[in-house]
Amino acid sequence: MAFMKRSYGGVQPYIPCGLLRIRIPFVHFKISPPEIATGLMNACTSYGALAVLITTLGLDPEVAWALVVFETMLYTCNWLLGEPSICGWITPAMAIVVVYLEGFDPGVTRIQALTAVELELAAMFIILGLTGLSKKLNTLVPPAIKAGIVLGAGVNAVYARLKEGGALDTVTYGCLAGLIVVFFLMFSQRIRKHMAEHRFLQILGNYSFLWAVMVLFIVGGITGEFDYDFSGEIIKVPDFGALFATVSPFFIGWPSAELWISALPIAVIAWVIAYGDFITVQQLGLQAQREDEYIEFDPNRTNVICGIRNCLLGLFAPYPALAGPLSAPYCVATYQRYKQSGRQGMDSIYDGSGTNIIFTVIGLFIYPLYEASLAASAALLVVVLCIQGFVCAQICFDLARDKLDQGIAGMIAGFIIARGGGFGLIAGVVLYLLLCDTAKIKSDYAGNKERQRIEDEKTQKMLDELAARREAFKKGELQEEEA
Repeated sequence: MAFMKRSYGGVQPYIPCGLLRIRIPFVHFKISPPEIATGLMNACTSYGALAVLITTLGLDPEVAWALVVFETMLYTCNWLLGEPSICGWITPAMAIVVVYLEGFDPGVTRIQALTAVELELAAMFIILGLTGLSKKLNTLVPPAIKAGIVLGAGVNAVYARLKEGGALDTVTYGCLAGLIVVFFLMFSQRIRKHMAEHRFLQILGNYSFLWAVMVLFIVGGITGEFDYDFSGEIIKVPDFGALFATVSPFFIGWPSAELWISALPIAVIAWVIAYGDFITVQQLGLQAQREDEYIEFDPNRTNVICGIRNCLLGLFAPYPALAGPLSAPYCVATYQRYKQSGRQGMDSIYDGSGTNIIFTVIGLFIYPLYEASLAASAALLVVVLCIQGFVCAQICFDLARDKLDQGIAGMIAGFIIARGGGFGLIAGVVLYLLLCDTAKIKSDYAGNKERQRIEDEKTQKMLDELAARREAFKKGELQEEEA
């Protein structure tokens, strides 16, 4: 039970700290039992990057495990500092980051290059959040370049994981089982169109990645593709000292000037990709609003918290998936339960999101889960990145405004796949300026401003409607929901 209670229609209690809102478990929010299970499910998702940590960064498996745990522990910054969402990676950016890193010699240089990307991204998040310039910067990026970056990230993710000699050739049955299940449950019209009427199908769809992981584990084990080697240890704490000594710039040295310069386009690409998640987080939350609680969504605070997480990672444990604002499957599931179950089912949104993140972290100390995920890490990464490839392709075609945008986007994606993210971004800007006349450039800028205006207007309308309903409750025109 939470020690502090909110008034009906008010903001969940917190300790003010400038832009941030500090909340402490059992003081400002309580544990929500149903989210314990989803948090433990989320722990499985966190191991999706093990294969990259071991192969691309060259980390020892135990050090890679410690890095996953440390990165996931920073999710707690969300509920601690005032965010009501469940955060995660900037997943589509991971493939671009990996290709960028593989352009350097294995070892310390790759880790330093990743440090540069992460710290530059952190600076962008924090500066844009504190100044409120995030929307303005997004308005300046033409739709063709946004679409090309997103498409390049998505296609590159699929290409990097499915190319010949990769996981699909070495753990074929595990990969195929996971891909078939997750695509059928997450995207197929055969099941999605019936979810609203059937609770069982909702559970299948909302936790599609979990079921895919379970099937993947089982099929890989039965076929002998995954070599499960369980030590018998149940609970174990990683050696964080060894982790920091292996990857932190305080121990291995800071990036050179050349690395800082080469990392900048990658950081910009990651920010462009992440911006869409900031909008998604806010819209999901507004759609889930109830009359009994006012949930503060502040994109500037979201930027700052993402910046803090990336800064801590860059300084102590750089992570190729970076730190983003949204873990879509778990955020959607928690928000839906918050909206549907009422105050008796989940008193505050922070009960649900906080519980999920807390038990995601706890789940990572369950050592058999790590051992199983390590054996299946290559197949897990295939499933994670193929999902992102599909979603990125959908987003790309929504962003492109005309045929010229589509053509430029396709070329940018090709440049990214062939020569990496930095080259792709520069080539995209040059191609855009070469092909588009002044009228097109002005039209794109005006279109971006109009999209932002419509988005802001939509958000304000939802807030006004919510305020009107709360006022009706205060006047007794509507019946209050019992706490």
